[in-house]
Amino acid sequence: MNDWIAIGALALVGLLIPFGMMAVSYLLRPSVPETSKRATYESGEVPTGGTRIRFNIQYYMVALLFLVFDIETVLLFPWAVVYQDALAAEEYGLVHALGPMLAFVFILLIGFAWAWRTGAVQWARTPEQVEAGADRS
Repeated sequence: MNDWIAIGALALVGLLIPFGMMAVSYLLRPSVPETSKRATYESGEVPTGGTRIRFNIQYYMVALLFLVFDIETVLLFPWAVVYQDALAAEEYGLVHALGPMLAFVFILLIGFAWAWRTGAVQWARTPEQVEAGADRS
């Protein structure tokens, strides 16, 4: 059996299951066309204010930094597991085992220094910083 047939069958099943579930739920769900179902919240509370709310960009910056350094941790663990074996192997030396990871960590440290310098990791400003910022303007 050709490997591509198995991959195609798996892709077909992966598409048919979600679309089939959506089709069945569309056919079986109750249809109640009342206006309260179209409200922002179905809890009975009357929504107040607009839907456009300004969020602080700091939340997104912290989330992105968390993802970057979380991925760094995920990539460091497997390297740390095979580090001793790589040093013990005759075809690899210290530079081949340690060099790529040091380059990786160095690039991340440059990114962290940039984030620190631009204030992306600074969650809140102290009153002194607010005054200093007002003096510069």
